[in-house]
Amino acid sequence: MKPFLEANEDPVTVLVAREMEATSDADIVDWAGRHVAPLSYADDADYLQLVRCNPGNAVALGKAPSHLASLVVRRFPDFNCDSAKAAEIARQVFLKRIRTYLHGDVEPLQICRMVRLIEEKYDYPSWLGGLYDACDWMDERTTRDQALHLRNAIEQILSDNGSTQLPEAVE
Repeated sequence: MKPFLEANEDPVTVLVAREMEATSDADIVDWAGRHVAPLSYADDADYLQLVRCNPGNAVALGKAPSHLASLVVRRFPDFNCDSAKAAEIARQVFLKRIRTYLHGDVEPLQICRMVRLIEEKYDYPSWLGGLYDACDWMDERTTRDQALHLRNAIEQILSDNGSTQLPEAVE
């Protein structure tokens, strides 16, 4: 399976993706291992901790989000997680993640877990479409075959946002 995060995303995008649970701690570490950091943060202690993190070490892996957050606070001081810029990054990450759902890379619950976090953080954005209702009654046992209505909701959201349904599309 192709990694969700590309090596070219900046730490701000990775942080937004993690906060909305579009990615995991292991995804952060994987991204850091493939990312070629610019000089502005290549020698940052928190970035280096991410690069050197052993994904098999649960304690070190659990610290990945705090290392990423510290890196962003220090090296991107103008970034605000509650800003319109953050909401747009979240929208782009969300659209990318739901495209991956259409191609079988994630389970229904992974998509639905993002909905509550996005609603709370970004004040019920319209770009979530009808996903809240589509996620009603979903749990970890829900299979893709049982969630055909989720696929329909995702296709509608992508259409409403002028987004292609191809997973590798860049908006």
